[in-house]
Amino acid sequence: MLPLNALGFLTVVAYGTWFYGFGVLFTNLSSFHGVSSSTLGITFGVANLISGVGAVATGRRLDVFGPRAVLGVVGPLGAIVYGASSFATGTTFLATYALGGGMIGSAGFYSFTQPLAVRIAKTDAARAITRLTIWGAFSSPIMIPFTEILRANFGWQTAVRIPAVITAISFLLAAAVCRVDNVDSEKRPSLLASLRGALSDVRLRLFAAAAFLSSIAVSTLLVFQVPTMTWAGVSTATAAALASLRGLMQLAGRIPLLSAINRFTASRLIVISRFLLGISALFLLGSGNIALALIYIVFAGVTIGALSALDGVVAREIVQPQVFGTVMGGIGLIATLGGSLGPIFAGWLRDRFDSPVAPMFIVLIAACSSAIIFAIQQSISQKNQATQ
Repeated sequence: MLPLNALGFLTVVAYGTWFYGFGVLFTNLSSFHGVSSSTLGITFGVANLISGVGAVATGRRLDVFGPRAVLGVVGPLGAIVYGASSFATGTTFLATYALGGGMIGSAGFYSFTQPLAVRIAKTDAARAITRLTIWGAFSSPIMIPFTEILRANFGWQTAVRIPAVITAISFLLAAAVCRVDNVDSEKRPSLLASLRGALSDVRLRLFAAAAFLSSIAVSTLLVFQVPTMTWAGVSTATAAALASLRGLMQLAGRIPLLSAINRFTASRLIVISRFLLGISALFLLGSGNIALALIYIVFAGVTIGALSALDGVVAREIVQPQVFGTVMGGIGLIATLGGSLGPIFAGWLRDRFDSPVAPMFIVLIAACSSAIIFAIQQSISQKNQATQ
């Protein structure tokens, strides 16, 4: 289906610009602009925060009016601002980099594209979400080495500008082909009513808490995976290749996912995946050893790949379809708060101790705590089903 494929291509480049590209450009950005790891962590965190706040608005827009303005205006404008950051220096660079990245995220990340995929597919939500995330699994293996090639041969500015142009074009293509049925906005609850009603369900509150912690783990892991590998003794080029292979391994967590859900249930898989995500951080610390690096690639790749789809599938089971975009935007905001705080705190710890060990333990603790909360949530869901 053309609309889903267009959304898939958008996912590849939207995540691949500032989100995955940040780790590849980390050292160049720090030296060129004369800023610390913690300052760059704040920049990444602010971009995440803008993405999360914007996701509430774009999700609401999707529920009430459809996707055209978000895909046709917000996304391309964000790509332009992101590309323009490469012409700036110092504080101006940090501000435009964060604003452009945040706008791209609010219009092109899963908090918006998964509800849109469900609206386009109309029937099989799990299949639509899984297909979208299979596309997304190619983001790291394509965009990380692509960014590294541009950085190594043409400089970090080019590694920002060319992906920005590709991202703007992908937004416009998606806007041209993604159409959904018109909805009656008078039948929709207000934004606050939608969020308040959804969060009155204890299952969704626990889901949001677990998403917050999980986002701390994933964001910290992805931001610091390349710097951690180089700390462990791997060259930047090799680290970028290993990181892209980690991204490719996400396919192993997504292609067989529908069969795995049918056999084990999404709720059980979501708990197991988060525990394995935390454990993967320990293997990343030893990535100077190729065997440990490969174990990290498998654990992190499969679990992150599965979780991107599992979160949407589990949320779809407890959120009403007429407010799915709005609520997923709200959960996306809570998750991006975690995604913002994680790299900021981890960057401070890395500067403080001149080592990535503490940031990786943040990943371990946050991921395992998220798994425990999800297990509690599923226990409550099972009790509710038993009493009905």
